[in-house]
Amino acid sequence: MSWKVVAVNILSHLLRPGRFAGCFAVALSFLLKLAGPRRGVAAQNLGFVLPDEPPEKIKRLVNETYDHLVWVALECIMLQRDPAQVLDWVEPENASLLDGLVGEGAILLTSHVGNWEIVAAWLAQRGYKVTAIVRESKDDSERSLVEDMRRRVGVRCIAKTASMKGVASILKRGEFLGILPDQHDGGSGSVKVPLFGIDVQTAQGPAAFAYLTGKPIIPIFSRRLSPCRHKIRFAPPIEWEKLATRDETIMDVTRRVNEAVERIILESPGQWLAQHRRFRGMYS
Repeated sequence: MSWKVVAVNILSHLLRPGRFAGCFAVALSFLLKLAGPRRGVAAQNLGFVLPDEPPEKIKRLVNETYDHLVWVALECIMLQRDPAQVLDWVEPENASLLDGLVGEGAILLTSHVGNWEIVAAWLAQRGYKVTAIVRESKDDSERSLVEDMRRRVGVRCIAKTASMKGVASILKRGEFLGILPDQHDGGSGSVKVPLFGIDVQTAQGPAAFAYLTGKPIIPIFSRRLSPCRHKIRFAPPIEWEKLATRDETIMDVTRRVNEAVERIILESPGQWLAQHRRFRGMYS
């Protein structure tokens, strides 16, 4: 058993929402900021997103992202003891939109903003049939740990490398498919479209599955209001129509997907996973 598994097991029994967890988070945040992993990447990313903001605000937002990452981890760990508590942590907005699509299926689009794992856990604990497309870790022990943690809270996953037919079958059964397309995708299944005015390689999954199945794409906005308290908002479906060719349609829909991703990030830039190298070729 790896030290990561041991640590998660111990912390899941020790931590509860409250003062102790808050103090523990402060200590971890201090150490994380001191180490500053990918601080330069985060600063440049936030500069691309908020080009008119002064350096002082960008620096403050970078520090906020480190605080945020600590709480992402701690909330996921605390949820292991009692997954159902996520229902008390989340304030849903416009969930009736999702209720109306039960049995019909839809593509649920979100980003690495807020606690995306909490979004998945809430959907699962609420009883929605949802499967998330995930990028698996290359580290076997880390991959096993994350899979076990997701399974324990009821989240079903399918690898990003799975066949299109296998993934599309989820939608055709009238279930929900969760996709986070806000990270770099350099594979053959990507297209180059703008994100904050910069052309980036973007997964065409949401567009391709919408084109193939005719299912709507529902953007999900998530933000932490305070530790273990979240707001999840379900926005109206992305509007799109079939153009002259499949390729033209995929490009157009993917562009619209990135516009939705922009809105999600701009709502809570300090809760975005800004340490990811999203804008390849743009870093100094």
